[in-house]
Amino acid sequence: MRLFYLFLALFTINFTSVKAQAKLEKGTIHDSIVITGVPSESFALYLPKSFSDNLPSSIVFIFEPAARGTIGIHPFIDASEKYRLILVCSNNSRNGPYERNFDVANRLFKEVFSRFNIKEDEIYASGFSGGSRLAAAIASLTNQFAGVVACGAGFSGLPEHTPSTHDFAYVGLCGYRDMNYSEMNLGKTYLNSINFNSTLFTFDDKHAWPPPHQITRAFDWLYLQKLKKETPINLEEIQAHFNADCQWLRNLDAQNELLLLEEQYIRLLKDYEGLIHLDSLEQEYQVLQKSKEFKSQKKALKAAMSTEGKWTQKLRSQFSKDFDSGDDPNFIWWEKELGKLDNLQEKGDVEMQKMVYRVKFELFARAYSKKNNLEPNLNENQLDNLNRFLEILYPNAN
Repeated sequence: MRLFYLFLALFTINFTSVKAQAKLEKGTIHDSIVITGVPSESFALYLPKSFSDNLPSSIVFIFEPAARGTIGIHPFIDASEKYRLILVCSNNSRNGPYERNFDVANRLFKEVFSRFNIKEDEIYASGFSGGSRLAAAIASLTNQFAGVVACGAGFSGLPEHTPSTHDFAYVGLCGYRDMNYSEMNLGKTYLNSINFNSTLFTFDDKHAWPPPHQITRAFDWLYLQKLKKETPINLEEIQAHFNADCQWLRNLDAQNELLLLEEQYIRLLKDYEGLIHLDSLEQEYQVLQKSKEFKSQKKALKAAMSTEGKWTQKLRSQFSKDFDSGDDPNFIWWEKELGKLDNLQEKGDVEMQKMVYRVKFELFARAYSKKNNLEPNLNENQLDNLNRFLEILYPNAN
């Protein structure tokens, strides 16, 4: 709860007193601005070209899982210019204990709120992978953010880190080859079940920061949610958002991305209900649902997700048994099971191929993290075992 009280205190004292500072160039990334009094901590910063010291600004706090501030800033620049967003990404918050990251975030908030004049109702949090979980946790603990852009991962698993009765909007972004695709869809189901203001954009990508145009889509959605709360509602702006969303719909239709098309229909019918006449859109959606090709793709996805659950459970259990203990791994078992996965990828349909990609990449991520990041004291035999495992997993990687 320390984070909650400090963040609340910042809102009461720092928005009215912004300290003087040297002029920072706009439209460029400042990769290492040091936290006052903490020379070991810094953040990357981007000020949009329209930034003005005299006007309150919107802001996005970005959490990059490997503490690479500049890397975290890059995908948000287009959205920054469109919506006049200050971008801030810590160079110290990384995958690891939440309490440590909360302390880093507290110092970052204190520094930024003392430097800039921020709009209290336009503060956003975002992150990728472990940074996404951290962003959702901070937003849930404080309930002082307008929205969360969660990229490639959902929640920490702790109830207090999970959206429930909070006021912010939540938008997920996830590639359908991302190892956390199933997790993000489960999060979507949970948020829908409690009527939380949320959406999930999926697209063709792996486990990586989303491309800039997908980040901008997320902020388009967040600003639509803000527009819908205004009194009176600006129907002209609402119509502009609707037209842009319909263009995405037409593009997906032209690409025959029927599952993504369904996702977009559902989003539009929900977002614009009571604001735009949607009869024709509803009819189009019903036609899509009845089409044989859509039903076939939907069935293939359901089968792949079911198969993925079984494979993931089995492989996670064996990985823990083989690599979290001192015993030598059962490489004969791994060669046999991974061979079955390769056969599924070779002979299966598109959805099954995506599934195999996700399952194998999760294994890679587990092995790579164990080898390089999370357990630096592995002995030589353990390192050799992990290297051999990676060679079996991706034999043609080198």
